[in-house]
Amino acid sequence: MTKPSKLSITDFLEFAARLNYFTQLKPSKKNRNSFKTKMTISCYNELMQTIISLLRTSINTLQQEESQTAIDAMLLLEIAIQLLPSDEMELLDELYKVLHD
Repeated sequence: MTKPSKLSITDFLEFAARLNYFTQLKPSKKNRNSFKTKMTISCYNELMQTIISLLRTSINTLQQEESQTAIDAMLLLEIAIQLLPSDEMELLDELYKVLHD
């Protein structure tokens, strides 16, 4: 039997830093306790369908009476809120004013 080699914590941290394992989450510039991640959406229609699916799933989950499901629904609703295209909605309001004035 071979003995496993012992790496120091410093060696391990240097090894992990070189390989750049931590690529999915990026530190938020606005909040030190938050991270950002990238999500690929092909168009606004897909974005809206994704938000609708999150909302429907949350509603169905909340209709159940288990305590864990309420937490799951809350997390889905938070994601849906973050996905809402608020800047684009403001643009649509301005476009509506231009077209109907």
